[in-house]
Amino acid sequence: MAADARDQATQADAASKIEPRTADGKTRYELSKSQVGKLWEELGNPNEPVNLMPGGTYNSAGGKPKEVTFMDSLKSLSFDNFASVYKAPCARDSLLVGIGTGFGVGGIRAILGGLGSLWTASNWAVGSFAIVSLAAHEYCQRQRAIEREGMKEAAELMRELKFRKQKERDAARKLHEEELARKAEEARRKSWTNLSNYKFW
Repeated sequence: MAADARDQATQADAASKIEPRTADGKTRYELSKSQVGKLWEELGNPNEPVNLMPGGTYNSAGGKPKEVTFMDSLKSLSFDNFASVYKAPCARDSLLVGIGTGFGVGGIRAILGGLGSLWTASNWAVGSFAIVSLAAHEYCQRQRAIEREGMKEAAELMRELKFRKQKERDAARKLHEEELARKAEEARRKSWTNLSNYKFW
C-alpha cells in the first residue's frame, strides 16, 4: 500500500517535471511537443477571457479593476507613432495634396476677404485640408485595392499560362518519344539482322 502511494507520488513528480505548469497551476504544454501548445502560446490561455478591457467586468472578490482614463490612453501613445505617420501607405501623398489645397484655398480666401477675414480664411484652409486629405487618402486606398486585384488576376493568368505551356511541352515531348519509338521499330523491322525478314520458302 505504501509502495503504491510512493509509486504514484514519483509518477506525479515525473509528470510535473515533464509538463511545466503556469502560475495558476494548470499544465502548460511545451512548444516542441504538441500542436495545442503552439496554439496556446500564440493565441493565449483558452480559459482566460478574450478581448476584455480593464473595468469591463466587476470582480466582487478582488475589488473593482482600475478604469482606463484619458491620460492612460495618452501615455500609451508615443512620439514614434506620430513621427512615422508618413510611412503608412497613401499617407504622404494625401497629406501633401491636402496641405497644398488648404494653403491655396486659405490664401485665396485671405486675399479676397482682406485682413479682417484671416480667421475665416484659416477655418477654410483647415477644412479644405481635412476634406481633401481624407478624399485623397480614400482614392489612393481604392486605387491600391484595384491594383491588388489586378496583380492577383495577373498571377492567376500567369499560372494558367504556365500550366498550358507545360501541357504543350509534355504533349510535344510525348509525340517526339512516340515518333522516335515508331522510327526505332521501323528500323528494327527493316534491319538485315532481323531474322523474320528472311523467308526460305
